[in-house]
Amino acid sequence: MDKSLKMKIGAGIAALAIVVTGGGYYYFHMKSDSPETAIKAVSQSVKEHDVKGFHQAVNVDTLLDSGYAGFVNGLSSFDNSMTPDARDAVKTFTEMLRAPLMLSLKSAIDSYVATGDLNLKENVGVAEILQRTGLNDIEVRDIRNIELNDANRKEAFADVIVFQPELGKEFPIQITLTRNDDNKWQVVRVQNFQEYVSQIVQARRLLLDDYLAKAGEINARHGAIIRDAEQKYGSILAVGNLGQDKTRSELKTLITDVLKKDWEERKQELFSLRVPKDAETLHNLYMKICDIYIDAAQDYAKWMDDKNAATIKAAESKIHQAQTLTSEAMAIAKRMTS
Repeated sequence: MDKSLKMKIGAGIAALAIVVTGGGYYYFHMKSDSPETAIKAVSQSVKEHDVKGFHQAVNVDTLLDSGYAGFVNGLSSFDNSMTPDARDAVKTFTEMLRAPLMLSLKSAIDSYVATGDLNLKENVGVAEILQRTGLNDIEVRDIRNIELNDANRKEAFADVIVFQPELGKEFPIQITLTRNDDNKWQVVRVQNFQEYVSQIVQARRLLLDDYLAKAGEINARHGAIIRDAEQKYGSILAVGNLGQDKTRSELKTLITDVLKKDWEERKQELFSLRVPKDAETLHNLYMKICDIYIDAAQDYAKWMDDKNAATIKAAESKIHQAQTLTSEAMAIAKRMTS
């Protein structure tokens, strides 16, 4: 079995439309009619762009139905701050989205099987589900534990072993197969999608907390340096005045060698952080704040030489803009932390 085979997800929350690249697919020692046959048929139908064959091997409706329930429950299960009423409200809202999302997912599946393209532009919401569940970056490594249900010989189970980079480990997506009305085996459900989504949510929350802590430490440490520099700025003015070349020279040195340099160092430290997707807006805001303060410092340093009113006005405008964005960033970080 080719361990490097990639898994493309036609049904975002289903994780079962196994697409094998490189010209190979999963082989089993099997009878002509067995659960293994159905699993191989999933792969082969996608490889051959056989939509009819895919639907014979997969009951898309029941598969998506079970996956959607796991998706919704998994997203909310890790949020301990949610009250029972809030959790019920979220579930009610997501149930309203079920029908249109199911149509989009089914359309994406058929498009992928037929053409190899999910056609995300026409299937609104599918790309978001793929990202939210981390299914757009998983790798199928094996299919294991294919076995009949001892209590019901018309039911079977199998584990689709995937590697999820955000989890940093393999995860067994458990699927159920049953004999349909034509007495053929068919993939019908995913059993543990809630557990999978919960682990993704938890991993992302831990990554987000780590980013917030590290970014907070960087901002706090450099904030102390800036405050100290501002006190020195006041001290220089206390013993001199802006009409003196010596005073303006000392202030320019402080601005360029301390204030501007510190903002540049802060930006570099923030830039080096691993930024989770949920923190991208905040991180971009931090970067913009640094850039504005750096530009403002350049303007202040220039003003110490040219004494031009337009130069100081530009610097003060940038400082005001940076202060406004800083307040916005603090509010966002506080909401994300709580």
